[in-house]
Amino acid sequence: MPCRHRTPLLVARLPLYGRFLAILGIICSSSGLVGGAAAWIGRLLILLILSRRWLRCQRHLPSRHCRSVRGQPLKPTVQGLHRRFLELYSNFEGDGRGSIQATEDDEIAGMQQLLTLADGQRLAYWDVGPKSAETVVLLCNGLGARVAGWTPLLDALHSEWPEWRHCRLVIPEYRGQFSSVPLVGEAVSVERSATDISDLTTALGIQRATLLCWSTGVQVGLQLALDRSDLVVSMALIQGTTGQALDCIMQPPCTIPGVPTLLTMVLRYAPRLLCSGRCTALHGAMVRRTLTLERFGRWTLWWLGSDLIPSTAVRYGQDMIHTADHFEHYCGYAEALGRHRVLARLGDIQAPALVVTGTPDFVTPARCSYDMAARLGGSAELLDDIGGSHYYIFEEPHKLARKLAAFLRDTTGKQTPEACIEP
Repeated sequence: MPCRHRTPLLVARLPLYGRFLAILGIICSSSGLVGGAAAWIGRLLILLILSRRWLRCQRHLPSRHCRSVRGQPLKPTVQGLHRRFLELYSNFEGDGRGSIQATEDDEIAGMQQLLTLADGQRLAYWDVGPKSAETVVLLCNGLGARVAGWTPLLDALHSEWPEWRHCRLVIPEYRGQFSSVPLVGEAVSVERSATDISDLTTALGIQRATLLCWSTGVQVGLQLALDRSDLVVSMALIQGTTGQALDCIMQPPCTIPGVPTLLTMVLRYAPRLLCSGRCTALHGAMVRRTLTLERFGRWTLWWLGSDLIPSTAVRYGQDMIHTADHFEHYCGYAEALGRHRVLARLGDIQAPALVVTGTPDFVTPARCSYDMAARLGGSAELLDDIGGSHYYIFEEPHKLARKLAAFLRDTTGKQTPEACIEP
């Protein structure tokens, strides 16, 4: 639905609040606050919703639907995600078992390239797909997220839009994260990350690009669009915020007094609790018990409705604390997200945007996406899936891929020939 940037935010959120009231009504009716047929209908709806999510995990969905490379389903493990990324973007050949994590990790690391910026910072990035491609996609990832986490969506895009295989995909890692270490110069910030990506595109000779952003990456993408309007063709903004993230995170209806201050204190003091020795010990214990943690995740995270999430969540936790320095930079970046202010300037962004959210998103609340779609200066289409959480790219990769494909066709001018459209 197209939105105007001058729409009052309260008015823009009315459809969302209507959805909240519907969900609240179902919960109240199922809890016995109302009686009769309404109570049974509410209980039945909740049972159906929970059953569907449990069955999706037990029946290996959506991974079984991801089979675009060789007709083989995607294995719902970190190794499986890595292997499929390699199958999509390298000449990787394996035994199909995905049993040796180091093989896939090393192979993906070997595909990385490094750029030394003017201040001496080493910036790691992937540059995959044809270098002569007319369509360039810059992927702005979430904080602490690995590139393999995008595999389900990338796989689905290969299936849903054959033209995707002809797109160039550039994926940088933020300074102070993973291979972009050690941290050089000033403290991490959203503005600094946007400048780093701008410098990377200049070094690679990229003049125009579409942004594909998720979570933290949405703020980076918005800042990049403000700084480099000449660079950004269009933007897909998936479940992010309009700046000042600590005023939004885990606060779905509105900012809750005291919560932003509490989050700031946690981020400021957590690195002191996890000193080098404790961080090393905890990380080692998590790595040794990876299989146990994954099994535990399958029985505790099933409500997210995707069999891909448990192993990814375990790996995310291991990565976040794999060194004390990395954890400190992670917390520092999260604080920087809270300092970043961009809402008042969204009207200056004229690039067309697809804004994606999920009504029950408990990390980056849907209200942020409604605000974003209302205030962006260019055309903005809002997609709100009432069943999607913050991890929509894992829950519904094919549904999202179909929407992205249509958006990319419209904004890049890349139409799929009729002969290439799959039935």
